[in-house]
Order: sequence, then structure tokens, then C-alpha cells
Amino acid sequence: MDFLVYVLLLLFGGCLGGLMAGLLGVGGGVILTPIQYFLLLSYGVESNVAMTVSFATSLAVIFVTMIRSTRKHHLNGMVVTDFLPYIMFLGFLGAVLGAFVSVNVDVSVLKVLFGFLCIFTVFNMIFVKYPDNDDHISKSVFMHSLLGLVGGLLCGLLGVGGGIIMIPILTLVLKYPTHKAIGTSSASIIATSLGGMIAYIVLGWNVGGLPEFSLGYVNLLQFFFLTVTSTVVAGFAANISKKVDAKKLKYMHILIVLYIGLKMIGLV
Repeated sequence: MDFLVYVLLLLFGGCLGGLMAGLLGVGGGVILTPIQYFLLLSYGVESNVAMTVSFATSLAVIFVTMIRSTRKHHLNGMVVTDFLPYIMFLGFLGAVLGAFVSVNVDVSVLKVLFGFLCIFTVFNMIFVKYPDNDDHISKSVFMHSLLGLVGGLLCGLLGVGGGIIMIPILTLVLKYPTHKAIGTSSASIIATSLGGMIAYIVLGWNVGGLPEFSLGYVNLLQFFFLTVTSTVVAGFAANISKKVDAKKLKYMHILIVLYIGLKMIGLV
């Protein structure tokens, strides 16, 4: 593959990932991972290594992108900070644990289970009314901590930021309004993606067959080009998010969660 085409695909992937991060509060790994995987295969990287590198590099991109996205959401008053330290601390630990587990066990069964969980979540998202104010936000430290742990585990195990499950739980279970669920999820993903990224760097430190310019499983070349566009787009998208009707954001989340669920099961 021509290097210019390679770079352009990465820049385009970064735009899509940044759009998802800023607008919807999810990491964008569903876009970043397959693009990288395809490109690595085209350069002769072995399939299993290519997938792990794609996971790890996606988390590195998500980490940087979510810092900018969260800053914008915070300035717009859309980040609930009351329980955020619990979510982020447990999310970081969960992501580290999930990454270590993922390189030592077959996660195919977990992917299928996660896929069915996503589809179950979609039905709840369709039929349950989302909160439209802050009056009923849960005050449970345990539930917020559990959310962080689950989101972190999914991040480390499956190479996703965790927002794909955090936002439905924040809205359906913890009663966050949609816009504040997006902003709070963005902040949470900073911790989960950082934990996963660090773990994948350590785990891949002495692994053979990695592409050039890799730091552990994180490929710095792909990271650079993806991050260039993702961080810029994420900031603009975060500002747009506050102006979009909550129902439209809900429908976008439903479509993404449904797609992820079907993909994990192997139907798409």
C-alpha cells in the first residue's frame, strides 16, 4: 500500500474517532481498531499481533482525544464530578486487569456475552425514558465504583474505551441526563484508556513481530496520524453535542450499541 494512502486513511479514521468521542462520549475504538488492523495486515503484520496492536494504539489515541473532549464538556458544564474519582480510579484498575487477562485467555466467549449484553441494553434504551434533569442522579458510591470497574475491564479486554456501556448505565441505572452522561463518560474514559494503554505497553515490551516504531503494543506512527485529526475534531464535536437534542443523541447511541453488539456476536 502506498504510504500516502496509508496516512490519509489514518487521518480520516482519526476524524471519525474524534467525532464519536466529542459528540457521543464514546472512545471511537469501533472505528479506530478495524482501520488499523486492515492497514497492519496490508504491511504483513501477523493477524494476532495486528489485532492487539490495533487495540492498544486505539486506547492511546482515545486517551489523548478524551482529554480534549472532556475539557470542552467540562467548560460546557456537562461533567458531573461528584463521583468521578471513584469511577476513574476503579476504571484504571479494571483496564489494567482486563489487558493482562486479554493476552492470556481466549476472549471470544466474552465478546459474545458482551454482544448479547449490548443488544439487551438496546431494548432498555428504546423503551426506558431517559432523565431530563439532575434531580434523580444516584448518590451510590458503590454503583459508581462498580460502573468504573466494569467499564475498565471491558476497555482492557476488548480494546474499547468503555463508554459504550458506561453511557447506558449512567442514563438507565444512575439516572444521568443524556448530555451529562456523555460528558461524565468522556472523563471516565481518560482513566480507563490510560490504564489499558500502560498495560499493553508493558505486555508488549519484548514481543517479537511488532511493526516498526512500536512502544510495546502501541504503534507510535499510527498513534501520531490518528491523534492529529481526532483531537481537533473531538473539540469541535463536544461543542456541537450540547446543542443537539437529547433524543437524537439517544438514537445515535442506540445505533452504535446495536452495531457493537451484532459485531461482537459475529452477525456483521
